Amino acid sequence: MEEQKIVETENLRKYIKKLEIDTYGVCDMHLLKEMETGLPSDLKKFLNMFPYAIVLGAQYGKLGKKASGNRTALFLEEAAFSIMEYLENKGYRQLIIHTEDEFDPINRLGFLSLKILAKTAGLGWQGRSLLIVSPEYGPLHRLIAILTDMPLQINQIIKNECGFCRKCIEACPQNALTFVAFKDHPSCREEVLDIKTCLGDNGCLICILSCLWLKKS
Repeated sequence: MEEQKIVETENLRKYIKKLEIDTYGVCDMHLLKEMETGLPSDLKKFLNMFPYAIVLGAQYGKLGKKASGNRTALFLEEAAFSIMEYLENKGYRQLIIHTEDEFDPINRLGFLSLKILAKTAGLGWQGRSLLIVSPEYGPLHRLIAILTDMPLQINQIIKNECGFCRKCIEACPQNALTFVAFKDHPSCREEVLDIKTCLGDNGCLICILSCLWLKKS
């Protein structure tokens, strides 16, 4: 099985490289069996069907500084469908998790948290703005995931490197962010982010643009 994982992972890496994806990783879904979801209650059966998640991330400016978030999401969606076809041709299950897959659109909660999937897949850590911060690219602009039963090697979780930085919190024009000291992630979204005042869905990029990791990348 381990040899099969190595072969499948390397072949997948080569395939994804052709799609010009900025960053990607693989996580073990069983590590997230306690995660709150909008999926049916029989999560164990679901995880046995889809034990791995392939998570793709795109940096801000990937398609040009004036490209909208929706355009970036469509770019990732096209790549995800291509990967789904790749998996299907090899005889493996596949299920796409979009940013827009919401079981609770009022509170903006998805069927599965793409941020949790991305963090567990080693794309980056959860920043003070709750965005996933990649060490190579800074806050990732958009994420998408494909669940599968293809045996794959998983990536290591990256240590949080935000420290006590408050740049994104102080820059937020809506004062939607609250500083909370956490090593990995806060106990809940609401203690950090006021989702009702956040303008992220309306194109606001202030927390991304103010991040020091974006300026380093």
